[in-house]
Amino acid sequence: MHNPPQKRLKAFAMTGFLDNSVDLEQLIGLRRWLHAHPELSRQEVETAAHMQAHLRENSPPDEIVPLAGSGFAAVYNGENAGNTVLVRTELDALPIHEINDDISYRSVYDGVGHKCGHDGHMTIVAGLAQIYARQRPARGRVVLLFQPDEETGTGARMCCEHPNFGKIRPDYAFALHNFPGFPKHEILCRTGVFTSAVRYMAIKLSGREAHSAMPETGISPALAIGEITQASVRIQEKFDTAEERALVVPVRFDMGVASSGVAPGHGEAHFTLRTQSNEVVDEIWADLASASQRIAEQHGLRIDFEEIEKFAATVNDEDAVAMIEKAARHNGLGYTKLEAPFRAGEDFGEITQRYKGAMFGLGSGENNPELHNPDYDFPDEIISSGIAMFKSLVDQAAEEAP
Repeated sequence: MHNPPQKRLKAFAMTGFLDNSVDLEQLIGLRRWLHAHPELSRQEVETAAHMQAHLRENSPPDEIVPLAGSGFAAVYNGENAGNTVLVRTELDALPIHEINDDISYRSVYDGVGHKCGHDGHMTIVAGLAQIYARQRPARGRVVLLFQPDEETGTGARMCCEHPNFGKIRPDYAFALHNFPGFPKHEILCRTGVFTSAVRYMAIKLSGREAHSAMPETGISPALAIGEITQASVRIQEKFDTAEERALVVPVRFDMGVASSGVAPGHGEAHFTLRTQSNEVVDEIWADLASASQRIAEQHGLRIDFEEIEKFAATVNDEDAVAMIEKAARHNGLGYTKLEAPFRAGEDFGEITQRYKGAMFGLGSGENNPELHNPDYDFPDEIISSGIAMFKSLVDQAAEEAP
């Protein structure tokens, strides 16, 4: 399935696609600035402003289209009519404190870090902008979508629903995500579900506080939270088939105060649900909510539910996946056809629900720390292969035009 690494990298070096059309030194400087200045979801004001200024100065587009939140699209019009190809990247970082003290460009903000590689993804798309700023596509349009709020699952949907999105409605939509654990430059893809459907749900229980010397005079959520957690295990077992690969994971509990004399009257249990199907993840939640309701009633507790995050499954179109494989072969990159989807969520699924497209993975090193780890850092070496892939995908879409 994998090409031998030495052969693969040699083939990539021989493509010559970079020649003088991409300034890698400039791109690496951009990536490291972005890494040092991360911003959380819905707060990406400085990141968006920096990217717009960078594009205007170095790769001027024909138009910058404002979208939801800090989101925007840079448009490069071709010389002739043809397909519109959208390439999406993400603006946001994570609430994770960086521990990479050995790098000069570590995050300047305590508790915030680009620990998913969105700094690298933005840089790859900025490299694509360099190409089309120097020479517009022969046909069609290239639309570079800089999307906010991917990590909490609403950015893609808000952008698609924004009135200005009609100006950039694509014929094809593509995105990538780097994945540690795979050789650098390896392309990973599959037809159908690529990343899972995810729900992040809060179960809120309300009773009555009491003196801990007389707990019988109150109504505590403690036992109910334990029983709901046990129910979640049984529900996962019910849905965790070879096809669905379901997960029901308790991720946060909150109950009581730091006082020996107070028995709690309120508590919360948060769960993340994952599976391959939007419909099945809804069934899982229906079961967990129903079980929680029964347990709450048995304990005399009031119960409320909150949906905190929701990610649609990213479903890859068959034709778009064929284009991705062809692009990998063209650039001398190894290609892995994944047997199963990634269990992580990705809000690019909101785009593939609406438009023909696909997401692919880009290997970021077998020994690189995993995504969302405090010591993760996007490897600059794979910027060039990401640019090459997107360039080839745009070229293929242009070939389809009359």
